[in-house]
Amino acid sequence: MGTLEGTNRTLDHASPEAGESAPGTPALVWAFPGSHAVPIEALGGILGRRVLRAQGVEDAEISTEHASLRLRGMSLTVSDAGSRNGTFVDGRRLAPGEAVSLVEGSLVRVGRSIFVYRERFVGGVAASSSLGQLVAPFGLRDVAQGLAGIVARPTPFVLIEGETGTGKELLARHVAYALGRSEPYGAVNVAGIPVGVFEAQLFGHVAGAFSDARTDSPGLLAAHEGGAVFLDELGSLPLTLQSKLLRLLDQREILPVGAPRPRTVDVLLIAATNGGLERSVAEASFRADLLARLNIARLELPPLRERPEDVFAIAQHLAARHRIELTTAAIEVEAAERLLLHTWPRNVRELEATLREAATLDPRPGLRLWTMQRLLGEQPETRVGVLTESAVASALAAEANNETQAARRLGVTRGKLRRFLSRKAPST
Repeated sequence: MGTLEGTNRTLDHASPEAGESAPGTPALVWAFPGSHAVPIEALGGILGRRVLRAQGVEDAEISTEHASLRLRGMSLTVSDAGSRNGTFVDGRRLAPGEAVSLVEGSLVRVGRSIFVYRERFVGGVAASSSLGQLVAPFGLRDVAQGLAGIVARPTPFVLIEGETGTGKELLARHVAYALGRSEPYGAVNVAGIPVGVFEAQLFGHVAGAFSDARTDSPGLLAAHEGGAVFLDELGSLPLTLQSKLLRLLDQREILPVGAPRPRTVDVLLIAATNGGLERSVAEASFRADLLARLNIARLELPPLRERPEDVFAIAQHLAARHRIELTTAAIEVEAAERLLLHTWPRNVRELEATLREAATLDPRPGLRLWTMQRLLGEQPETRVGVLTESAVASALAAEANNETQAARRLGVTRGKLRRFLSRKAPST
């Protein structure tokens, strides 16, 4: 096996392929008032008016040499260069001569411009288009890439993870559209249906199966043949029904209540959860084999606090929907900064409510800092969701290296923690 036929020469062993990689490059992502990325290497160590203008950032309040940047590997430090209006990091003005090391997700404000630091920025510097109705200039590129992989190898089921208010149903509709299953489309909240009637509603029933079953009913899945069904809060599905869902995923079959035999059904099943399915498996409230099937096509929708570079663009979209005048010239940069620094525990829903309340408090176009402080409170002293090596190490130690639990402790998604750990892993 190790020699050429008819010779005694041993073949050289071919090394494994390295695979495609996207190491990324350090960049400042312009989050307000514009929306595009500026690679650090293009700045030449100076954050100033002329060099930023060459990158498409026009801001008359930025000094010619506003701040100094120093990059060592992926570590970037910033210091004020005697600017007229000051340099701010995560809402705090730098003292003269003070140099601050930025971490992934740090906010840098110079003049009327706010940037988000990304250690490994990947993709084009221009803002990405929306994912259906999800506005995402930069923060959902991993989701878009994952969806592209699913489209390349179509699957009859997709799992979407994300906190409440991140837009899981909007993403589900876009997934259905991308897979050519946008119609017919049905959605149901698993937690909102009593266990006793859920099976019949989902899988259907035959006449006489129970006292109120006077006629046959196809059920939600069969009624959307050829389309898609969205099951929200999948973690609430009782164990007794999880085995029936597993049969659908494995064999494309459902068994209506009271039917003598199963029937096949062609439907895209999109399930959503706010996370924690691994913990539910450990607690024996969710089947490990069902999670294994769902993991084959899994999309993780990051919370708003992890993508501050998208916050203002989303705010503009929401303001337009509610006819709120969010004119950038009438927005105090401190008010925009307060928006970007907020942790948004209820995500986009909270941002939408905040904008509507702000318009009620102060109906003038734009935003004022006093309004944001009244609604969101004073500026936080620390940023939730910004990862550092020491914070990650402490969280992993406290959770016995359980990444899912450590991510919860840190206030980030499991995906963000894993990406951070992969970046910090030593190369071989």
